[in-house]
Parts: sequence; C-alpha cells; structure tokens
Amino acid sequence: MKKLLIFLMIIFPFIGFGQNDTVYYYGVNGKIDNPEKKDIMKEVDYRGSKKIEVKTYKITDNGWQLIYTENIKIESDSIFQIRMKGDEFSGRVTRKFEKLEYGTYKFTDWLDENIKRQGQSKSKIPLLLEGEVTEFYPRGRIKSISQFKNNELFFNQNWYPNGDVMIDDVFYSVDAEPQFESGKGVLHEHVMKAINDAKFDLLSVEGRVVVGIVVTKDGEIDGVQIVKGISQVLNGILVSAFNSLEGKWIPAKLNGKDVNYFLLIPINFIFNKYDFEYLELKGSNLYWEIN
Repeated sequence: MKKLLIFLMIIFPFIGFGQNDTVYYYGVNGKIDNPEKKDIMKEVDYRGSKKIEVKTYKITDNGWQLIYTENIKIESDSIFQIRMKGDEFSGRVTRKFEKLEYGTYKFTDWLDENIKRQGQSKSKIPLLLEGEVTEFYPRGRIKSISQFKNNELFFNQNWYPNGDVMIDDVFYSVDAEPQFESGKGVLHEHVMKAINDAKFDLLSVEGRVVVGIVVTKDGEIDGVQIVKGISQVLNGILVSAFNSLEGKWIPAKLNGKDVNYFLLIPINFIFNKYDFEYLELKGSNLYWEIN
C-alpha cells in the first residue's frame, strides 16, 4: 500500500458528481497517460468557492478503500489551509503556492512552523508532481529528495530521522507488491513470539500501529521504522521483530523489473478490556483477536 508515505498524484478527470465535482484516477506509480490499471482514485467535492473536500482511495481486493481525507480552505490564490486525516498522518497543514514559469507552481507544506514538504506541481488540486520534491522530518532533517516527471516517480534519495543514509530508489506504488516466501503464517508467528517474549502487557494499549519496511529488489528487509505508533516500548519490540525476521521476499515489480518498495503493515490492537487469544494476519494487516 502506498503509503507515507504520499498519494498526491493525478490523472485525467473520469466523471463528474455535480457542478465542478470531479473524480480522478491514477495509474501505478502515478502514471497519468491511459493507465491500464487504476490504482488510486480521488473524489474532489467543491463545497463552495472557498471549501473543497478531497477523498483519496486505493484499490484493494475488496474494492476501493479510503486512505485519507483532505478538507481544504482556500484563503487566497497562494495560501490553502488543509486538514488531513489518515492512517499515516493526521493534522493541519498550510500549503503555500508560488507561480512559476510555464504554468507550474512551487508549493511548500508547513506543519505549524516546520516545513513538511516542498516541490513543484502542474496543478493545485490535486497536485501533479513535476521535478524535485523534498520531504522533511518534524525537526527539519531531510527525509527524502525525489524526482518526478509528469507525476511519475523516477528515483529518490532517503535518510533516517537521525540523518543516516537510507536505501535509495524506494517506490511506493508498484504493479505487484512483495511477498514473504515463507508465508503469512510464519510472519504472524514471528511477530507474536517477539511480543510474547518481551512480556509486553497488551491490555495497556489500544489503537493502530503502522510499521513501514523497505523490501529491497534483492528480497531483503531494510529501513524498518514506525510510521504511526501508540507506545514507545511496543514500537521498539515491533522494529526488532521485523529486523530479526529471517527468510527471503519476492521483490515488488514495476514495469517488469524488481524494485525497492516501502511496504506498510498496519497492526490493530483492539478491545483492550478483553483477554487476547491470538494474532491473525489478514492481507497486509495484523489483528489481535479476542476470545
């Protein structure tokens, strides 16, 4: 699933819901020129001259799944206030635009007083990425520098929050996601054993943790991190669990080639008033079930 990560890609309008309302479909890796496979959908709902709601969906085996919502308030042609809600990020962002030559825009996303992202786009709603886009961690360190052409990601450089270099050329949308060769059952047992061995009290937490891992084009795991956490102790246990996971992966495929891929694994901890019985893996989600 693409994640963090970030689904700010666009292709041609497909149908209209009403006056000015539009649906946009995206191909794999942001492809906009007659994509064979529709991967992302955006519903743009104009609720007035100054208010717009944008809902972003990803295609799954069960149909279109909502991944995040943006409520946009247009203060001026150059300043948008955006309230975002999603698994990877929820918060208020101020997006500032500067018009460039040839009809493109420079945009800068601010989270409070900290820069979150900066780059170029061919449109304002939704963004159509072009050229260099830089993302930042909350304290200002560079997270990634990516190059886009007509909204498709070509390559990137990546860094950990402490500034250490991470693996380059990591993709977030592919034709085929990576698969663990040993199977979901082995992955499930390994994560469950790590939590049990640490004797972590699962009754003390409730909510969703999102673990991000880079599955390399060589079938290895790299760059394990917590995208969204609920407990520092539990975060550390899960990072250690995935770093110690043994076994090869079938790499992700993009345009017929093996590529590095950032895989998001949401883990839901629910109903903390009950006794937990077992952990079950469903798709790319891990669920604690209750008796």
